[in-house]
Amino acid sequence: MDQHVPKPMHLSLTSILSIALLILSIDVRGEEYELYLFAGQSNMDGRGKAAELSDDERRPSEKTIIFYRNPPHASDGWQPLVPGFSIAPKYKGGVPSPTFGPEMGFASAISKAQPDKAFAFIKGSKGGTNLRVDWNPGTKDDPKSQGAIYRNFIETVRLATSGLTEKGHTFKLRGLLWHQGESDSKTSAEAHHGRLVSLVARIREDLAAPKLPIVVGEVFDNGERDGVRAALRSLSESDPLCGLVESEGLTTSDPGTHFDGKSQLLLGQRYAEVMLNLIKQP
Repeated sequence: MDQHVPKPMHLSLTSILSIALLILSIDVRGEEYELYLFAGQSNMDGRGKAAELSDDERRPSEKTIIFYRNPPHASDGWQPLVPGFSIAPKYKGGVPSPTFGPEMGFASAISKAQPDKAFAFIKGSKGGTNLRVDWNPGTKDDPKSQGAIYRNFIETVRLATSGLTEKGHTFKLRGLLWHQGESDSKTSAEAHHGRLVSLVARIREDLAAPKLPIVVGEVFDNGERDGVRAALRSLSESDPLCGLVESEGLTTSDPGTHFDGKSQLLLGQRYAEVMLNLIKQP
């Protein structure tokens, strides 16, 4: 019996060009990211030990990327999220490092809540920094009036977002996570609250995001940070676009300051829960 041999398929020049254009359009289309900002001092930078995480928790994320900058340290542009975008005291290497912050728990929780989304995190954090000087937002367009860490953070956001758009990606700025205050433990609640209000206003202005949702995290209660804790809570109560993550039930790896690995994961999950509730508000 003769076997049927299919005739070769001939494509017109128009068809070939159409297919080529379709392939090119797929390659350059880029990704659309839900963008979140992470700022603060050591508990935002993170002192949780990556070695305590499971293999799954250490695996590079398939749907979340991160841009980290803590001068003079920085990621090499945008990278898949893994534990280690953190620089602890006396650490001399690069990133990924052996420590991590709340971005890991946040990524896990928010990706489960929004499984059809891709996420981009910009993290600018540095241990031991205060709001009075380092994060002082100063006056708009007057760098000399601003703290060095605040200037670095705004520059980090601009560098990171430019890097996304240059690669053909798009993004929607969804919110900011803030965890800071241990270095301001001697500041009164009134003074710290005023500085937080100024910081929030300047960030929204400098990023041209007047309705940016902001979630602040409580510093650990060691009995000496009542003013800072009260100021953080007051901000969340006075600004409808601000939420508060409580530190109750979290544990530290040292005497009452730095959250351990399991608490960093839980802290990040709490951030995600509060942030999602803020975003849902009209």
